[in-house]
Amino acid sequence: MGPFRVVRPADMLVVDIALVNLRFDGGRLVRREPAAPTLIVVGLPPQHVMEEIPQNPDPAAGPLRSVKAFASEASQLVFSVPPEVDSLSLSLASLLDWERLVPMTVPVVQPGATPPTGLPGSVLEFPTRLLLTYDEPVTWVCPSEPRSPDGRTGLWHALLSSERGGEALLRALGRADGRASVPSRFPLSAADLEDLVILTSRAELIDTAGAPIVLPSAPLRAEQFIATPLGASAHLHGAWDKADPSVGPRLEAIGRHRPEVAAYDHITGLGRDQFVRVVIRGFLSTGHPALLVSEFKRRFVAHRDNGIVAYLRQEDRIVLREPEVSYGESTGFPHQAREMPFRALRVTDRVTPLLKPAWPPKPADRPEAQPEARQPFWVELESGGDHQFTLLGTDHEGRQVSFTTPLVFVPDSKAGDVDALESLYASAETKEKGRLDRPLGGQVMAMAQPPADAPGSTSHAVGRLSFAMGRKVAGGEHPLAGTLVVSGAEVRVPALEPFTPKAGEVPVVFNAVYRDHGMAAHPARAYLDLVDAIGLDFAAEKVGGLARPNAAVKVITSQAGVVPDVFEPDANGGVGAADITRIQKAFGAAKLLGFIDLSALVGPVLTQDLDRLRQLGDNEIQALLDAEGGTIPAPVLRVRDLADAQGRELRYVWKTKLVPPDPPPPGGTLLDVSDAVLTLDARTVVSKEAGEETSVEGRLRDIALEIAGVARVEIADLRFKAAPGNKPDVSASGLELKFLGELRFIDTLRSALPADAFGSGAFVDVQPSGIRTGYALAVPDVPLGVFALTNVCLKLELDIPFVPEKAISFRFSVSERQRPFNVTVTLFGGGGYFSMLVDAEKGIREAEGAIEFGGGAALNLGVASGGVTVMAGVRLEVRDGAVKVGGYLRCSGFLSVLGIVTVSVEFYLELTYEKHGNESVVRGRGTLTVSVKIAFFSKSVSLELERSFSGAPGDPTFVDCFDRETHWEDYCLSFDGDP
Repeated sequence: MGPFRVVRPADMLVVDIALVNLRFDGGRLVRREPAAPTLIVVGLPPQHVMEEIPQNPDPAAGPLRSVKAFASEASQLVFSVPPEVDSLSLSLASLLDWERLVPMTVPVVQPGATPPTGLPGSVLEFPTRLLLTYDEPVTWVCPSEPRSPDGRTGLWHALLSSERGGEALLRALGRADGRASVPSRFPLSAADLEDLVILTSRAELIDTAGAPIVLPSAPLRAEQFIATPLGASAHLHGAWDKADPSVGPRLEAIGRHRPEVAAYDHITGLGRDQFVRVVIRGFLSTGHPALLVSEFKRRFVAHRDNGIVAYLRQEDRIVLREPEVSYGESTGFPHQAREMPFRALRVTDRVTPLLKPAWPPKPADRPEAQPEARQPFWVELESGGDHQFTLLGTDHEGRQVSFTTPLVFVPDSKAGDVDALESLYASAETKEKGRLDRPLGGQVMAMAQPPADAPGSTSHAVGRLSFAMGRKVAGGEHPLAGTLVVSGAEVRVPALEPFTPKAGEVPVVFNAVYRDHGMAAHPARAYLDLVDAIGLDFAAEKVGGLARPNAAVKVITSQAGVVPDVFEPDANGGVGAADITRIQKAFGAAKLLGFIDLSALVGPVLTQDLDRLRQLGDNEIQALLDAEGGTIPAPVLRVRDLADAQGRELRYVWKTKLVPPDPPPPGGTLLDVSDAVLTLDARTVVSKEAGEETSVEGRLRDIALEIAGVARVEIADLRFKAAPGNKPDVSASGLELKFLGELRFIDTLRSALPADAFGSGAFVDVQPSGIRTGYALAVPDVPLGVFALTNVCLKLELDIPFVPEKAISFRFSVSERQRPFNVTVTLFGGGGYFSMLVDAEKGIREAEGAIEFGGGAALNLGVASGGVTVMAGVRLEVRDGAVKVGGYLRCSGFLSVLGIVTVSVEFYLELTYEKHGNESVVRGRGTLTVSVKIAFFSKSVSLELERSFSGAPGDPTFVDCFDRETHWEDYCLSFDGDP
């Protein structure tokens, strides 16, 4: 019978009633068929209104704006008339007497499947678009007649309770789909409703293999559910255990996701929400399990224009479920957690402040569709900006450091979506906001697990850590598919600070071999690489001037210190020595003897040599320095604490065999290092009492220099030693100078010198600017009859500068311009000098010499006397590319008669050639002077003539000869013609 609608204005009752298997016999309602089910179906008005959350957190502060709302559809209550009830009165009071009736539920079915045909069941749409039914027997109690105890009639209502009394248990049948889409800013998203169905429906899900999927299940509890014509006044709540992470892929295979709702509370008054709490399981991007607690509260505030307004306000917070997460070899890191220098991270924020809501987005290609499930999001504060979580990290040595960082919240259903997580961390906005770079303020932490025999060797003062999101491998305690790793850092490397202007925090990354295979797989036990190789800037006076080993160091090791990058993966998956080109590149700024490119002299490093870097204690280093054939394949910078714990020692040590450059370097210097060995050992001790003290020992053996093809310097052993408070001690043995080419004749002069050329005339002068060594020897005067040789002095000087702007230079001289040697033979005499300066880079920089010769005669006859002299000379000067050659002839004579008349004549002729760059000039000058003196009268007359001639580069150019303003256009047009 029916359905028919009943409207009772007194208490606002509105219900639709349908009767099944009942007929009116004229007086009462009786069964049509005694054995068939007899039902009363009641339709209630919508019991819930879904309201949009205003975007303005305080709508009362601005203009009042409308919000969208969606009402649920009618709910259906189905009652069975028990057999003991023979008939019913055809009255509203009888039909509303539900206490004697049996409420009917809907059988458990597979979600999404069609319910079985047969008896209908009760379905409540609450909240909007969620369909509920009873999970256990219940009772409904409602007034059959309006009640007006105080003169006011109460609203009709029906109270739901358990058959035993107390809370009624409800389960969700499914979502009410197929309706108009709703905006995303609502308390319950479509994903939340789907989770409630999965968690409460008791439906058994079957995977693609036909096996059941076990999920946590528990009904919703209704502390209160009162149905009214204006909507339900209800209080529902539920809580569920966590689903097994292993069911995630099986659920995805059938088009579902792992439920993430952990708790749900809902309080309404007459269908309008007063309080809603949805708790979502998830993870922080560090792997910490966490809960996203979203609360929606109705607030009543006074609006400036519209009186009291009520709206829903959302308050989101994140609550930590597990404050500490451990990391290690079996926690899912792709490289056994070597890219995470923390054993554990503890988040001290148990509950965050109010957060900016992160709403589920709509599909970009289907704006009309329902909002999708929640996505990973950066945790941002409602007041603006990222929330800075405070983390305590425990490093590999048990040391704790603290820092703050923004983090991403990943809903449990998206824990396996590593692409979304990686895109968040790699986005331009993330980098722009500096979310990945976290300051540590110089806290000391171990960047890697140190070897057992070298505790503290991997610890650094860290200024900054850079994080990135990596993909997790199989395994791990938590199902988060991504894992936070350290992609880089800025650390202090004490071994670098005394040698480089880039002292302080330097950017580093994990060494690739360490990251992929562990520290033991690297020959030097490396664990960090400098992002940019740093060239050491040695003070030359501190390393002896023998070499400025300004190599570019890049690899930080646990025991060998900081070394150049001379390593390269080999074909067997291990690590071997890099090729010679790469090794030489690391020494691009290194100099030997101030000017020689040391990179060209560094020989190849053999793979077996690299093993020496694995364990370099003081005893091992000393043994290699003392051994005749021992070498240290790469420069080593290392820092160690002093035994008395009163300071630290920084040591730079290197011993290498030099190899001849191939091809030979261009220039005028040939370096012979066939048997050369370079040793450098510099120690700097820093202590509270003595401050900073540096001691240096250097040694260069068996080296020879051929300079400009004119001289060869052979050094058997050159040593340098500097100790605190003492003058640097430089010693050289087996130092020999040989002349080559056209200057071999000088060796003939040397044959008269003592065998030990570096006897009393030798000198060594050590200055902060360099080392000057050589000898000077004065040859005794040689009188042999009419022949005399005087003022002969031989001098040799070798200058080894410390500064790289200057090169080694060699000067040889026979006497000097200021003190030329003299030679006389009877009436003829003369003198001269020779000096040559050879630069190792530019060849002959200075060369000058001169020789002068002539003769003179005098005659006295008593009445008359006179004399005549003739002198001639040649001078050569080469200085920094400029050449000057000159010669002269001077003739003079005089005649005096009785001392009364004197006549003198002087003739001077000079011819010079000068070249400066590309210009050359020849100049000639002649002078004739005649003087006459008679008694007290004298007169002198001079005649001068000078001429100069320029070479070809001195001719006028085209530009000099062409009047561009007047004739340029005509000149150009003369070349213009028809093709």
